[in-house]
Amino acid sequence: MRMLNRLSIFGMILAALVLVGTWIVTSVIASGAQLVQRVEPSDASALFADVSPGTPIGSPQMLIIRDPNAFLEGQGPEGSRLVNETYLRENEIYPLQLVTIQFFRNIIMFVAGLGLVLLWGVWWWTGRQTVSTVQQIKAA
Repeated sequence: MRMLNRLSIFGMILAALVLVGTWIVTSVIASGAQLVQRVEPSDASALFADVSPGTPIGSPQMLIIRDPNAFLEGQGPEGSRLVNETYLRENEIYPLQLVTIQFFRNIIMFVAGLGLVLLWGVWWWTGRQTVSTVQQIKAA
């Protein structure tokens, strides 16, 4: 029982570290997210500055793009930054969606929290068993 008690304490510490570490790491990664509109540039936009920068792809999304050369001049809908889709494809840059980071963060934190609660239950149960055994030995 003592070994199981110690292992549960170790597991609780590890689960707590995973909870805190996941929160910190995802916060640092998510800080680079920007509202972005992906655009397929057209040749006409290079000739005339008044014309739109190209054909928008999808709707504006929160993406993480670290390469400053991928961004175009101007702003898209909702104040989003414009990103050159051709540049992304040619340089094999795959933007990371903030929603994806949040999804995996939530899964990891749920599993770590659940593990923390379950290991606390094991620790509590083994502690009660140890006390019960000691009381039985004293009574005999």
